[in-house]
Amino acid sequence: MVEAEYVVCHLRSQARNLQEMLHYLESRETVERGDYEFVHAKLREAIKQLKEMERYSSQRKSMPCLKAVWWN
Repeated sequence: MVEAEYVVCHLRSQARNLQEMLHYLESRETVERGDYEFVHAKLREAIKQLKEMERYSSQRKSMPCLKAVWWN
């Protein structure tokens, strides 16, 4: 359950970051070069974090599920 919570929290964080960028752009009267540079940098950061999450989830997917077997 802890791993699922980690994944959900990470994805929520990414969704919040993307929402913040959207609000930022929507609040601008005109989108200027500096705005594009800012958004580009933020998107590169988001892509990097999502790729890390992708690697993490693919590693977890390939790991066998360990279960304790109790013998009486």
